[in-house]
Amino acid sequence: MIDNVRDDVARKASTAREEFDALRSLLKMAVFGAVAGALYTELRKPRGERTWNGKLLGFVPYDFRMPSIESVRTAYWNPKSPKIFSPRPLGVGWAVNIPTLLRRLGVHQGFTKGR
Repeated sequence: MIDNVRDDVARKASTAREEFDALRSLLKMAVFGAVAGALYTELRKPRGERTWNGKLLGFVPYDFRMPSIESVRTAYWNPKSPKIFSPRPLGVGWAVNIPTLLRRLGVHQGFTKGR
């Protein structure tokens, strides 16, 4: 009986691990595709018109310019902003505004409220 339970748990753990690996592979491909798409968008432009920042498919932000310390700080730590997600200071996608997320989750109320 215990052997059957142990085998069943091992089989379920193996299935869960395989599905997690498949999800991780899918996410890696999505990130790679987004980076490739953003680079393709910029490289299609004439050399003088390349800004190396913009939006992919009209909504996914990208920015390949060297970020400043201030842009990194405001992307990840901006307690005055009501937005949880902001464009990443480098790369493709969004950054998580930590103080706003904690405030919305009710973990910490001491941060300055948005606007």
